Parts: sequence; C-alpha cells; structure tokens
Amino acid sequence: MNPKSICLTLALALSTIAAGAQTNIDTDAATPAAVSQKFTTGWDNFGEPINLAKSYVKWTAAKHKLTVQYKLVGAAPSKVYQVALNFFCDTFPATFGTFPVDLGGGTCFTLTRQNVTATAAEVEIGVVLTDAHGNGAVNIPITNVAPGTYKILFFVRNGTGCNVNGGGGNAGSICSVDFQSPGPWGTGTTVTIP
Repeated sequence: MNPKSICLTLALALSTIAAGAQTNIDTDAATPAAVSQKFTTGWDNFGEPINLAKSYVKWTAAKHKLTVQYKLVGAAPSKVYQVALNFFCDTFPATFGTFPVDLGGGTCFTLTRQNVTATAAEVEIGVVLTDAHGNGAVNIPITNVAPGTYKILFFVRNGTGCNVNGGGGNAGSICSVDFQSPGPWGTGTTVTIP
C-alpha cells in the first residue's frame, strides 16, 4: 500500500468514526423539554400576595425522573412555603419516586374543593424560602419514579410542616393552599414518565 492510499484509508476511517461519534453525541445529548406553567390562587387562601404573571412551576420528565422547579415572585417576604403534588387517581403506590405519599398508598382520598369532588394522593416534596422582596425558588429532582402517566396538580402551602415528620403539624393555616397550577381543583397536568 502506498503512502497516499494509507492516508486516504486513514482519513476515511477517521471521518467514519467522527460521524458515528457525532451521531451518538446528538442522540445522547437530547434533553427533555421543560414545561412551564403559571400559578392561580389556591383553593384555601385567595389573598396571599404573589405576582401571578412572573411566578411559575416548571417541570421536566425523563426516564424514571421528574424534576420540578417552583418559582415565587412577589409572595410574602421572608416566608417559608411548603410545595407539594396532588395526583388525581383511584389507587396509588406508597411512594412517588423517593417521596412518601401522605396517608400511605392504596385507595386515593376524596376531597371537595372549589365545588369539585375528586380522588387524589398527595406528596410533599420541599420548601421555598422567600427573600426580603418575596422572591424564592427551589428545584427538586424526584428520582426512581415508576414509568407511567400521571395527572398532577402542583401546589404551594401557606407554611411548612404539614404532613411531614418534625414539621409544624397540621393545625392552623399552614396546610392551607395559597397557589396551584394548573387549577382549579380537579384539573391536573398530564405528565408521562418514560
């Protein structure tokens, strides 16, 4: 084989490898699209301050994972809000990914809010602490999620400690819901976890 043939063969081999590597990079780098949703007022408190035009919940579904970001703008300053998920269902497992379901799994509970009765399971997933201007955010990756299609309502409580160990308990208004997405109660967002 002459040097020219060796160079041509080597160039073809390298371009084939590069093309394959480029294809793998493009395929592997595909990132699931994030979905952003605005809040509406909750079903308990209608006067809690918030800038509804700038506040949102953003979620991304990936293989066995749901990442949820809550962003509050113009909410009450220096306040801690608990964030959670409602799943509209008939039955539900004891956990959603790594988070326990309030009241355990099994038959979903029946609740009437905003003149709508629906069955749901509930999962508390984190807190948002606002700054002196009432702005705050939290990003929560939920791993080990069973593949499936879920009808979810994202919501924000009036305080923290509701339905969690070591929290403030369920008394008073801390369990009240200030903001929800999409809303109203009984309306969920369809989320498919591959």
